[in-house]
Amino acid sequence: MKDISVKEIMSRNVITVQELDRLSKIEDLWKSNPIHHLVVLNAGKVVGIVSKIDMLKAYNGLSTGMGTTVLSSLAVGQVMTRNPLTVEPEDTIGLVADIMLANKFHSIPVVEEGELAGIVTSHDLIKYGYQ
Repeated sequence: MKDISVKEIMSRNVITVQELDRLSKIEDLWKSNPIHHLVVLNAGKVVGIVSKIDMLKAYNGLSTGMGTTVLSSLAVGQVMTRNPLTVEPEDTIGLVADIMLANKFHSIPVVEEGELAGIVTSHDLIKYGYQ
C-alpha cells in the first residue's frame, strides 16, 4: 500500500490563487469550496501555499476590528508559506505520509516538469486507506 504512487490519490483539479490576489478572494474560495489549502502560482509555477492556519496567524497578528479592511488590503503573498515542499506524481504515498508526519503538513503540491499537476492532502491519504 505504501508503494502506490501519488498520482493515484491526488486531487487534479486544484483551485489556485496568485501572490497579488487579496485575502478576500481566499475567503470567498473557502466559502464556496470544501477545501483548506490553496496553491499560490506565479507565471504558472508553484511559489507558495496558503492554509486556513496561515490565515488565522495573519488575523491574530492584527488588531481587532479590521476584518473587511484587512481582507481587501492584504495580498496572498503576505501570508502564504513560500517555496513549499513539493512531490512528483510518481512519488509514493508512503513518502508523502512520512513528509506530512515529520513536518506536520496537511497538504503538498504535486509538480510534474515544473508545472502544478495536483495536490495531495491528509484527507486523500485517509480516504485511500479506508476505501
